[in-house]
Amino acid sequence: MRARAAGALAAAGLLGAVSASAQGVVVFNRFNRPGSGARAAGMANAFVAVSDDGTAASWNPAGLAQLRKPELSVVTNTSTQTVVSQGFRTRDDRSAFTTGRSSFRNTYLDFASLAVPVTLGGKPVTFQGSWRRLYTFDYREVLSLRREPLLDGAPPAAAIDTNNDLFGAIDLASVAGAVKLTSRLALGASFNSWHGDWIEHDWTSETPVEGPEGPRFLTFTVGNRIRGNNVNLGLMLTYPRFNVGALYQFPLESDLENRFTVTSTDDPEVLSDVIVGTLRWPQAVGLGTAWRPAAGWTVAFDLTWDVWTNALIDTPETGRVNVFDSLPPESTSTRDTVSFNAGAERLFAAEGFVIPLRFGVAREPQGPRNSFVRDPVSYTMLAVGTGYNTNSLKFDAAFQVRWATFRDGANFGADPAELLAPVPVAVGERSAREWRIKLSLILRVTDTDKLRGIFHKVFG
Repeated sequence: MRARAAGALAAAGLLGAVSASAQGVVVFNRFNRPGSGARAAGMANAFVAVSDDGTAASWNPAGLAQLRKPELSVVTNTSTQTVVSQGFRTRDDRSAFTTGRSSFRNTYLDFASLAVPVTLGGKPVTFQGSWRRLYTFDYREVLSLRREPLLDGAPPAAAIDTNNDLFGAIDLASVAGAVKLTSRLALGASFNSWHGDWIEHDWTSETPVEGPEGPRFLTFTVGNRIRGNNVNLGLMLTYPRFNVGALYQFPLESDLENRFTVTSTDDPEVLSDVIVGTLRWPQAVGLGTAWRPAAGWTVAFDLTWDVWTNALIDTPETGRVNVFDSLPPESTSTRDTVSFNAGAERLFAAEGFVIPLRFGVAREPQGPRNSFVRDPVSYTMLAVGTGYNTNSLKFDAAFQVRWATFRDGANFGADPAELLAPVPVAVGERSAREWRIKLSLILRVTDTDKLRGIFHKVFG
């Protein structure tokens, strides 16, 4: 009987932990449909209608049809995220929490691909194989704050220390292709294999400032694993002065496995369970246009619609609930969003090379939000970029900064009941800021006859 109760608690705790940590994941990992490449990053990710280099398939697979030479691409990403939590008070206003601040930096390989154009049936066709880091779940939060009583009868003052580690990622291995059907129209598609593994470990201690009571602690660990496949379709219309691009990302339905463990001073017996089910990741639609008002200039605009209300977990223990707040689809606090990205590029040509300058701005609202406060989380982003491009080598660099401020709920203490509570203990304000540097290196094979000779010698 206790085993069944523990399993039910673990299932509820799993989703409670996912919900509690989801806000942290939103702060540190935005869920907007990401592509890759420093050129796109310098244009504030307005790239659906541009997509004319080796990173094209990550934005719009139809853009691959614009490549007429083989290209090898590698992209790296470095980012620093800082979150400040301030003004948090318990919902009954009996206690307040001091300001907490955390910051984390990481660097990782973001994208690698090989694109090869050929001619089939008299039509230009390009194939690409790629690996991409879709979402990075990688941050460490070390937070120290105090709970201060405001009214008589409130819990005593206590020092609260939290160590939260989240590490892992969702990666895509993709095969893409595009064909230029006419001088204006190109169609493309990619088949994407999703591989996701990430673990969150939280440790919290609560130590009374005065009195005979000793410290309390709470730890929980959530491990997640997903495997699934989906397809993206792209369209590109190219004209002398402008392009129009469109992308449809099909929903993903993947296997899901969660492993959950919790222990505390209140209940020292370890509770753990494994939950197996299905993850449904929603569809997305991207529309873009790129305009060339003068020689060397490109101005691009993108709109992306994400149906986050269709992000669902389905398990025997929980039924169908939203990924981010564990609520049924008809009552979820998660919202569908439309992102806006705008960017520009100016090329300065010299003898044998080109220096680009890029800049852009974006508004990126997030679907997840705290189910009690329901304050929208929306990031504003500014971007700049440059590079050094020749006929055979493209090196690009971009810098992005994002920020958002929003009301949020939190459970700072070491009470295991709070982990499963449907509403947060405290409400306050979070300010999140991120800066990101992307570097891209694209090698273009200009002498394809020599390449064919090498392949002929190697493969006979």
